[in-house]
Amino acid sequence: MKIKIIIIIIFYLLTNKSFALNIGMDCASLVSQLGGLKKVDILWLQNLNQKKYQYALINLSKKELNKSYYLCGNTHNIKTMSDKTMTVLSERNLQLVSNNSVDIFTEIFSVTSQESRKYIMQRINLDDFGMTRNELNQAYTFGLLKLAEKLNPPEEKKEEKIVKTEAEKKIEDSEQDKQTEIKIKISKDKTPPKIIIAKNLSFDQSSYKLEGKVEDEGSKRIFVEIDGQVQEAINGNFVFERFSPVDETVKIVATDQWGNRSKEKIVKINIVLENKKVVNKLEKLNPNKKKFNQLSRDKVAVVIGIEKYDRTPKASYANLDAKYFFEYARLIFGIPVENIKLLVDNEANLIQALGVLKKWLPGKINKNKTELIIFFAGHGLASSDGKDLYLLPQDSDPDLLERTALSRVELFETISSLEPKKVTMFFDTCYSGISRDDKSLLASARPVRIISEEKNQIPENFTVFSASKLEQISSGLKEVNHGIFSYYLMKGLEGNADLNEDKKITNAELLKYMEKNVSQKAAELGREQNPSLAGDPDKVLISYR
Repeated sequence: MKIKIIIIIIFYLLTNKSFALNIGMDCASLVSQLGGLKKVDILWLQNLNQKKYQYALINLSKKELNKSYYLCGNTHNIKTMSDKTMTVLSERNLQLVSNNSVDIFTEIFSVTSQESRKYIMQRINLDDFGMTRNELNQAYTFGLLKLAEKLNPPEEKKEEKIVKTEAEKKIEDSEQDKQTEIKIKISKDKTPPKIIIAKNLSFDQSSYKLEGKVEDEGSKRIFVEIDGQVQEAINGNFVFERFSPVDETVKIVATDQWGNRSKEKIVKINIVLENKKVVNKLEKLNPNKKKFNQLSRDKVAVVIGIEKYDRTPKASYANLDAKYFFEYARLIFGIPVENIKLLVDNEANLIQALGVLKKWLPGKINKNKTELIIFFAGHGLASSDGKDLYLLPQDSDPDLLERTALSRVELFETISSLEPKKVTMFFDTCYSGISRDDKSLLASARPVRIISEEKNQIPENFTVFSASKLEQISSGLKEVNHGIFSYYLMKGLEGNADLNEDKKITNAELLKYMEKNVSQKAAELGREQNPSLAGDPDKVLISYR
């Protein structure tokens, strides 16, 4: 009797067209065929860009016998504002069907955001998917390996005619067997790998290699993970290339081929840079994500950041903004170290600032050849009549602007007289008279009014990015220890501002990226802050390979 029922069910599934599932079909139709929303469970997931509701894992509810899993994705990059489940599902397409939960989660871990992966690892009920913790660990590890291959595909090898010996074929078959055995063998090994690395490490440069060893007697293959990046240990050794100009704490986890996962190994990294000591910890900024411009002798930068002022409240994190931008000038803009002048805090007093402009810079600029980058993070202020704008050196007196501060008009005129090929300026400052921490720069209670016409003061071959509109406050962001403008400027330069993904970032693209992110973060602080651009919006700022 049971055999007859099974045969009838199989025949029904094969012949009934309403159950014909095709890769690429819209997922609202899929859910309808599965019996509707009441019959299924849906797990919504972010994509790699952290956009919500881009992926959906669909499976029949616990009480149903069908153990198939369906992965739907936003194949056509459709943007919707709907909050109706079936509407959103109609804009998602079926990408993968599997009755193997390890396979489906391997794919999910390779296409979803770190936040979604973390949620799955910590929150899902393994019984709902018929999985063990070790099987989920396996899926997680191999999903991240698959993601790494997508992001960094191996270079194509030249076609060569290779005649393989029988011995070589046996070795190749053996390697393939190793790949297969991970999923089909069940090991009695319950011991997680052991990570061997010092608890404290010091490096004398911001780019460094983190090297260590792993041991596991019951496994031939061991995988090591740091910050969502996974690699297979080779002969028990692992090497991760890292970037951080400040001290950081790194968490390392190892997983063997059977899914046994080690405890987190915490390593404290001490970055000791000569004349560039930075101690604050901040969220990940990394100019090494892509390959940018080669070093060019025809590029020069002046980088100034002042947090601690003699006569005014501090500009929180401005010194850290400059120390980080120094690395971005070198690694992204391709400026040699000897062509970058970095002034931080008491080094950025009026005398030294004028010395850079009047003595150091003329010796570095070749007429009509040199590209100049200027970065300033600190205080700015408008004159009493509101007609002139000033940048405040470390020892400036706000009540004596004309004598102790740098006039922007004079700054433009001084640089323009040197006849550089082009000039790009980034000002993480404002002129409202209020610091990043809501403190007044003026001892007197005089109001600050600004009537300066910014665009009329800027020469034709200049591009000027400003952190805010003239009357707004430029804010600091405590959670990343940076000015909001500086943080998103550097994030944008890493490649995030390449909105059309053509491997070029124009002035307009960078502005659009910063406008969206800076204004949003400032709003969270109860402020208005909108970056601005003066210059050619279509000009290419940087390109990468």
